[in-house]
Amino acid sequence: MKSSIGLLILLLLTTELIGQGIRMIDEINAHTEGIGLWWAGHNGWIIKSDTLVVSTDILLDYGERIHETPITAEELATILDISFVTHVHNDHFNQAVSKVLIEKSNCHFVLPESCIQIAEELNMPKTRMHIAKPRESFKLMGIEIQPIRAIHGNANFAIYYEANLQDCGYLININGTSFLQPGDSYLLEDHLFLKHVDVLFFSPTEHNMYIDRSVILINALNPDFIFPQHHGTIVVDEKSRFWAKGYPDEVKIRLSQDLKDRYHILNEGDNVKIK
Repeated sequence: MKSSIGLLILLLLTTELIGQGIRMIDEINAHTEGIGLWWAGHNGWIIKSDTLVVSTDILLDYGERIHETPITAEELATILDISFVTHVHNDHFNQAVSKVLIEKSNCHFVLPESCIQIAEELNMPKTRMHIAKPRESFKLMGIEIQPIRAIHGNANFAIYYEANLQDCGYLININGTSFLQPGDSYLLEDHLFLKHVDVLFFSPTEHNMYIDRSVILINALNPDFIFPQHHGTIVVDEKSRFWAKGYPDEVKIRLSQDLKDRYHILNEGDNVKIK
């Protein structure tokens, strides 16, 4: 009888573990060749090329998330080499996550001048702080970084009253593969002048490129991989709708079949092998 109860408990535990699946941190650690990426929700991407790991606008501890975060800040701290930050808003330059990364990792931070005050308040070491200025390229840890101007939008498709010209998006070139993270921005000629990127992250929200301008960007850049972001992460209510609700499906239906085949709407924690 005891052995039967023990077997039942073991089966229940095994089923529970299978249901939980492999954690993101384990997948990232297991990736050792080529380029892979993981979506941590919102604008949070983790890219691993061989042994180098970079992230953009990681948001892991914020308000009312729809789902449990697929990776913790403490786990991220064990692997991260560079944290890219686009602007000062807490859903992009998350102070709780950044504090953990400052204290428990040796990662470098790439961030615009608009973020310096908060970085200093968090006691970010200056030796790990790299200030990005729009249209001024530089290299860090073997990767090429081209900061792109970003102009923040707001509700009702208006330019944000406090939009800061120091804010950045980034074109990141890792081992010959380019990734465009525009940050929070309306569509600018800066984006269209890029002509082509390999991997595009874009935000189809009311305060970003929404639907029509997202389609224009995608058609202009003709990316090999297309990933909508800034959706499906934060609980949407009347106050948050203009920035928390994205329209990735509405963008997809306006694309050619060729572009649809390169279009990936991910769930938090999903990963894609790029190369």
